[in-house]
Amino acid sequence: MHTWLLRLLPLAYPVGAALVIPGIAAMLLWYERRLLARYQVRLGPNRVGPQGLLQSFADILKLLSKEDIIPTTVDERLFRWAPVLSFAPVFISFAALPALTPRPMNIAILFISAVLSLEVLGVIAAGYGSHSKYALIGGLRAAAQMVSYEVPLTLAVMGAAMAAGTLNLARIVQAQHHVWYLFSQPLGAIIFLIAGMAEAQRPPFDLAEAESELVAGYHVEYSGVRFALFVLAEYSHMFFLAWLMSVLYLGGGGVIAMAVKIFILISIIIWMRATMPRIRADELMTLGWKILIPLASANFIWVILPKALS
Repeated sequence: MHTWLLRLLPLAYPVGAALVIPGIAAMLLWYERRLLARYQVRLGPNRVGPQGLLQSFADILKLLSKEDIIPTTVDERLFRWAPVLSFAPVFISFAALPALTPRPMNIAILFISAVLSLEVLGVIAAGYGSHSKYALIGGLRAAAQMVSYEVPLTLAVMGAAMAAGTLNLARIVQAQHHVWYLFSQPLGAIIFLIAGMAEAQRPPFDLAEAESELVAGYHVEYSGVRFALFVLAEYSHMFFLAWLMSVLYLGGGGVIAMAVKIFILISIIIWMRATMPRIRADELMTLGWKILIPLASANFIWVILPKALS
């Protein structure tokens, strides 16, 4: 019996994550709706459960019970697999976070960069497989946006890695024992937050699903569980972004400290959604290629120059 328990122990992490992450995403959806309501001087969800806490779970049950409609003109194989391809990379990336793995990865940053880059495949598959011009335009916009902003995001991450001299996230946390990288590399932290929001397609960078232009964009033809997977991928990505930034630039910490830092970062991301208008596609590309990439390169050089001269 003891041997069987030891064999099942490695499954505790993925099974636990599979149960916890969707629940956290549902609570983030509730928190965002409530916070946006405060910013816009309205109530928000407040009927289902105390303070509307069960509203997101009621919405999930509604999506699970809705009919799974597949239009006759779609590429059925791409259409069916696109939601999975969109959510799976984000879910797998959690395996590299120090608190969720028994053995911290020595190449955690490379693992995260490689896995998260696959998320764009799900968006492209959804847009192309839907055989809808609105979905196709949304998918192509998302591909251009995510590929473009991966460059400054990776440079910002590598700035923290070079300062610590390791790709291991646990050691990067240890290297910030005296000074957080937020204070020694404020430019890198700002670039990481902006580029991370753009890669996660969070407002004001939600051009892939601009409702006024694309009728919800790349997932316009989806319903039920498949649509829920796209929403789950977005909020899981936001949670992962806040967690990774707290590790790279805010010194990590214990459970309570990490929870507070993640909460503050998510509140900032939602605040930016409430206060900033959606930018145009050309402004998005200009910000990424002409502003963020040169600044991220300058931050990277600033970090490695003292090491190269010493």
